[in-house]
Formats: sequence, C-alpha cells, structure tokens
Amino acid sequence: MKNVIGVLLVLILAGAAFFFGWAQLPVPPGSYGVLRSKTHGVDTALIREGEVRWVWYKLIPANAQTLVFTPKPLTRQVTAAGSLPGAETYAMAAGIKADFSYEIAASLSFTLKGDALPSLVRTRELSDQESLERYEKTAADTIEAFALERLGAYAGEDTFLAGLSKSTAAARLTEDISAAFPDIENFSCVIRQAKYPDLALYTMARSLYEDYLGSQRALLRTELAAQAERNINSLFRLGSQFRS
Repeated sequence: MKNVIGVLLVLILAGAAFFFGWAQLPVPPGSYGVLRSKTHGVDTALIREGEVRWVWYKLIPANAQTLVFTPKPLTRQVTAAGSLPGAETYAMAAGIKADFSYEIAASLSFTLKGDALPSLVRTRELSDQESLERYEKTAADTIEAFALERLGAYAGEDTFLAGLSKSTAAARLTEDISAAFPDIENFSCVIRQAKYPDLALYTMARSLYEDYLGSQRALLRTELAAQAERNINSLFRLGSQFRS
C-alpha cells in the first residue's frame, strides 16, 4: 500500500512539474510568447501556439513570466514629390518653360516578425502588448521615412524613371525595404500613382546646359592663357628696362 501511495505521489509531483513547467499554457491562438526569468533572463526561443516545450526553471515560484504579444499588420501611405535635379537651372539655360516635377505615391503594409520578439524584449524592454504597439508605430515611422528617401532617390535616376511603372517601382521599393528591415514580414507595396516629367525634354535641357558650361570653361581657359601670356610679356619688358 505504501508503495502504491509513493508511486501516486511521484506521479502527482511529476504531473505538477510538467504542468507548471509547460511554457505554452499562457499563449493564445494568433499570439507569441517570450519567456523571461529572473535566473536566465530572456529565453531566445520564441513560444508559439501549439508548441510543447518544458522549461525546468519555470518550476521556481515567481521566477519566470511568459510575455504574450500579438503583432498586428501596419499600413502607411507615403508620397514623394519634387523636381528633378537642376530642373529650374536646365530649363532656364534652354530658354524653355517646362514642368520637371514628379510624384510617386505608395501604400505600404507589413507585420513585425514573431521571431524578432525575444530580441526586442531584451533590447527594447518590451513587456506587454501596449509596449509592442508603441514599438510598431516607431518602426512604421522609420520605414515610412526610409520609403520616402528611396522614392526621392529613384526619381533622380534617369534609367529608373525612363522605365518607371507601378510594378517596377513597387518591386524595387519592396527589395530595398526588405533588405533594410529584416525584422518585418508580409511586406506589401502598392504604387498608387507614378507621375513623372518629359524625360527627353529634361535630358535635352541638361545637355544644353552642360554644353554651355563646357564652352564657358573653354573660353575661360583661353582668356586665362592670354592673360598669363600678357603678364609674362610685361615681366620681360620690365626686366629689359632694368638691364638697359
């Protein structure tokens, strides 16, 4: 009888140890868990829905806490507008009135990767859903600023603008953002508007301006050379006067 009771006690204790050491219990569907403990810090292994993982130090009372997060999709609307580099100068030099402005508008959406959460809990001190949402907003602001910078940079490239279409612009922006922000996933970029100027006219105006600068440089070199020759002749004449 004592042996039976002993076995039952062992089974009960083992069951309790398994239950309290099971890290998955507090994680609801659609969410992720990050285990943080006083003895081991932040566990680098993400807790996923339906994943069974037993952690021994969770048995220590008040030692470990499972932080639950639910990353949500974020959407931003960005618009980059301006004029091509040197547009006003080129138009003035060519003596034409032309609008060399551009506008590219896009819709961006993404979700924070669940795998990034353990690192963010450690480095950004995330502790609950509210702190996660604050971080997501900051990340979205950063990505929006990056997208605006890239769209503006694209507009300054003749080769890009010459073949600009909504699909090529979206593909390039997606590639650049995905490379710059590896902690996001499900990234989507939709170009809603892609307005750009007459590139042939812009190229012609720039060419005329560059030709003008070239001729001015050549003229300046000729004048400088002539002035230098005059200065040398003056020195020779002055030297001859002293010798005589």
